[in-house]
Amino acid sequence: MPDAPYEPAVPRDSATVILARDGAGGLEVFMLERHLKSDFAGGAYVFPGGTVDERDCDPELAEVTDGLPPDADALYGAPPERAIGFPVCAIRETFEEAGVLLARADGGRPVRLDGGDGPLRRARRRLHAREIGALDLARTEGIRLAADLLHFYARWITPELAPRRYDARFFVAAIPDGQEPVHDEVETTAGEWLRPAGALQSARAGALTIIFPTRKMLESLAPFGSVAELIAACRGRRPEPVMPRVVLRGGAARILLPGDPVEHEP
Repeated sequence: MPDAPYEPAVPRDSATVILARDGAGGLEVFMLERHLKSDFAGGAYVFPGGTVDERDCDPELAEVTDGLPPDADALYGAPPERAIGFPVCAIRETFEEAGVLLARADGGRPVRLDGGDGPLRRARRRLHAREIGALDLARTEGIRLAADLLHFYARWITPELAPRRYDARFFVAAIPDGQEPVHDEVETTAGEWLRPAGALQSARAGALTIIFPTRKMLESLAPFGSVAELIAACRGRRPEPVMPRVVLRGGAARILLPGDPVEHEP
């Protein structure tokens, strides 16, 4: 009998945030080292992010979120009932993994994270444990999620042959004043600000592990000299989804990108 047709795994909707700041030598981005035992990209340096949770798509979140794009479904390529989930997931995951909260307090004041073991620090742990969702966080702490601080930058879909696939929307956000990222010590074991070109150089030297999509993001970020320049490039941007293709050459996997004749190393 012929083999059954191969059915690719359905990509999981996800959101990733490139936190950026102006450093002494130019644009810097915040990267986290994933725990070696992580079920995805263990030991690799990545940007904060994760899978869209069903609670991220709660329609009541629109009441506590500023700056949602009016055409979010078309912009993110998602059903209308799920479109809100991408900016909400981006904000939630950035808080969980990097300790940075893109939100405003009552009156429009930027959120400043409390020191020690204050309410927002405890809320971060409860989010991580899935005891609460983004809507609970906003209502309990009296804050508004700041989707307008997110700038849609890119969309990548994991190749069809991968057993675990993601449909990732990448956002850019400037680090808010008065906040400094701190890795979560659960899913991530380190975090640092890096120049995109410097991160790539460290990866080539074997000092950092960086997976292919993240490398391509860093390559695209390297020409920008400042946060303002990067954010300006996002305005009016409507990224097309990029889905790499994996091919075998002499028993080794190579990656092909749409419209690019060059074969890349994984």
